[in-house]
Amino acid sequence: MRAVVVAHEGEHRLPRRRDVVLLVAVVEGTSHPQLDRPGGELEARADLDEVAVLVDEGVGLRDVLCPLVAGERVPGETEGLGRLLLGLRGDEGGEGEDDERRGGEGGAFNYSDEENDVPPPGQATLTLVRDNYRSRDARLDLAWGKVKLGPVVAEGGRFFMPLPLTEMIWDRDLRPQGGAVALEFTPQGSTNRFAFQGIYTIGSHVFEDESVMYGGGADLTFGSADGSSLQLAGSYLQFQDLNKLEPVLRRQNTQVAGLIAGDYRVVDLIARLTRGGQLPLQLVADYCWNTALDSGNRGLWVAVALGDLGVSRTRLEYTYAAIDHDATVAAFNTDDFFWGTGWEGHRGDFAMGTVKSSSIHAIAQWQRFKDSPDPTIRDQWVTRYRLEWRTSF
Repeated sequence: MRAVVVAHEGEHRLPRRRDVVLLVAVVEGTSHPQLDRPGGELEARADLDEVAVLVDEGVGLRDVLCPLVAGERVPGETEGLGRLLLGLRGDEGGEGEDDERRGGEGGAFNYSDEENDVPPPGQATLTLVRDNYRSRDARLDLAWGKVKLGPVVAEGGRFFMPLPLTEMIWDRDLRPQGGAVALEFTPQGSTNRFAFQGIYTIGSHVFEDESVMYGGGADLTFGSADGSSLQLAGSYLQFQDLNKLEPVLRRQNTQVAGLIAGDYRVVDLIARLTRGGQLPLQLVADYCWNTALDSGNRGLWVAVALGDLGVSRTRLEYTYAAIDHDATVAAFNTDDFFWGTGWEGHRGDFAMGTVKSSSIHAIAQWQRFKDSPDPTIRDQWVTRYRLEWRTSF
């Protein structure tokens, strides 16, 4: 279970000027130690100032007893989580687009009746953390500065991921810590865009982490006046010093004596096709492979979203993903599907607008641990349900 920022599979947009996110959840589940063994809203509204989210979450029709979050208690008991994210961004600098200096900071405040960073009852040590946040925490989540000089954009600190990645590679709850630079070209009077990007980070996880990630990419976007567009993006990310990750974060990546065994040099290719108009449509296809390994190294993420709550009354999104256990680093991608890697799953999200700037979301997931070291687990599916209320003001 995790915080739900108002963003979806196909989306990659800059954050809002000021964000407030509140999450309240209830989770039920039981533990199955074998499963712990290693082996888009279409357009973000940049003018939204504050966002609040209320979530009620549960699990049903499970064929496998498995933990939903790391600090889970005995069967039948519930776990509640409250989460508040506050962010402010201040702008200063030149008046034109060719000379801009920006910066910002934000805090994250979490409280749960479970502590996901301490061993559960009856267990001497904590062997796995599934979440990309601490369930009881108050910390600086964002602290960044950005400078734009003509086509060159540079930023540093703890910032939002600038590469147009999906959740298969990077969880939106995590902030890269380091620096990034981009070279952007947008012809005057055109909606087309071409950009080169580079990034270097160290210690980006919420938990203990001194690992390094660096790489870059390019993306090309063809747009039209009605909001339709085609984005083609490619990225290369190299992860190093992964055994400086806290052991509980090594998750489903292949390990020998508790140490991550392989290298991770990940190529990621994304296509996003968006149709504007009164009933917007977005299609997303993301394919990755870890070029450092010869097997267990591929990932596929496909999503379709019909409707946009800024335009239509309802919105429907479907996501399918299949991620091999060593396709990418399991510590940094989405934590919504119980496992970081080695899983196959489906997710549906039906959203309906209620009053102005508010909506209700019904979310269902169906997933399996396809790369489990236990063959009896691989074909057993787990279902998960969430009901969310979101509002902005």
